Amino acid sequence: MKKIRKKLINYTFEFIVIVLGISVSFLLEDYRQNQESKYLSKDLIINLINEISEIEKYLKEREEAFKGDQKLLLALQTEGIKPDGLYQLQKIPRLYGAALFNYRGFSPPVAFYKSLVNDGKIRYLESVDLKKELDLMHNVHFSYIHGNVKDEAIAQRKVIDYFQNHHPKIFINSNDFTENYSYVVSVHEVIQKNDYLKAILYQKSLAISQKVVGFNRYKKSLENLKLILIKERDTH
Repeated sequence: MKKIRKKLINYTFEFIVIVLGISVSFLLEDYRQNQESKYLSKDLIINLINEISEIEKYLKEREEAFKGDQKLLLALQTEGIKPDGLYQLQKIPRLYGAALFNYRGFSPPVAFYKSLVNDGKIRYLESVDLKKELDLMHNVHFSYIHGNVKDEAIAQRKVIDYFQNHHPKIFINSNDFTENYSYVVSVHEVIQKNDYLKAILYQKSLAISQKVVGFNRYKKSLENLKLILIKERDTH
């Protein structure tokens, strides 16, 4: 009996040692994975902050272009505005031409964010608020802007068709890089005399106006995202 009891004790001790060893191994592996996830999360956050700096530069240029087009189109549609007022508003005729005959797209530099989504690494970001703001900015607000860019492009095609058919010289001279007072005046006169053209420009202006609304939301979301990222970076 003593031998049997001794063997049972030995087996029990060995079993406990094995179980403890396995448990410790699991705990160590779990700790290692947690630490690895934290390091990876911090690295992702730093890269997102760097990407935000690039997006901010892009937004500065786009804001100037979007709101510049909006201002010029509104001026061209305004009745009774004096020629000097038009010319002083923008002395470079090609910018009036750009507002009329071109459209401004929106393609911020978001390659890193896209790689996070495509590679599935976005799951390593621990903050729920961070993930929500990323989705809001990159998907919701971006889609709103992109939808209005499409509407603007449709109206832009109509404007081009009209000027090509009825005022080809104005269309041809739209990329003139010289200062030309008479060009701005003639464009305004053509628009004021034609309700159909006014209607098309109203359609284009409406798309631009909504695009600017989406842009402002995107910009605000970027500011919120930056604050969250900095907070997350400093707490890691």
